[in-house]
Amino acid sequence: MGSKKERVKKFLFKSDFRRATVLGTIPSLFLDLLFIVLNFVLGVYLLSFWNITMCIYYIMLTLLRLNVLGRSAKAVFSRDKTRSYVRLYRSTHRMLFVLDLMLAGAIFLLLDNNIWKNYPGIVIYFAAIYTFYKVTASMINLFRAHKARSITTTLLRKIGYADALVSLLVLESAIIGRSGHTRSYDNEQLAVISGTVVCSIILVMSFWGMFKPKSKIMGSVE
Repeated sequence: MGSKKERVKKFLFKSDFRRATVLGTIPSLFLDLLFIVLNFVLGVYLLSFWNITMCIYYIMLTLLRLNVLGRSAKAVFSRDKTRSYVRLYRSTHRMLFVLDLMLAGAIFLLLDNNIWKNYPGIVIYFAAIYTFYKVTASMINLFRAHKARSITTTLLRKIGYADALVSLLVLESAIIGRSGHTRSYDNEQLAVISGTVVCSIILVMSFWGMFKPKSKIMGSVE
């Protein structure tokens, strides 16, 4: 029993950065839950396909975070820890790829059918606060994550990047919808460019993770 406790402590508290990343996921999950509820309510109230899609997207992203935490803790007690972590690493990136395809489809339908919605002002404020928090957290992790040689930390960080990038698109769609100039050529071009950039970044990140050599993945095993 004592041995298991020591392993769990090692998993959570091996480094200050890992502890901050893993435990910092808890308030992030709570904020994600609020964002999921917001998108669901907006999707139903405004009959917005975009918000319903974002609701599903963030549910999947939240489950992906929980999966990383759960399987990482389970890997601590695995007989073949390296194999467990490598499988987790690749499966997480495969899921990010699937979510990226889902996001690309939603952006295409949004632009092709011009289905922007006029959101209440309070929605933009909440989206702005959510985006600011996510982008700030991602930037902090970007400059600190290299200190922690941990697959768990790396995966949570990459999920956080995807989260922050997509939150920018949600904020952008809310601002464009609120402006009332949904058929503006400039706004459409902005949406196309930002959507392409975000999907491309997540695509490259997920592909690199799926096909990353096992030897390099093993270099990050805690």
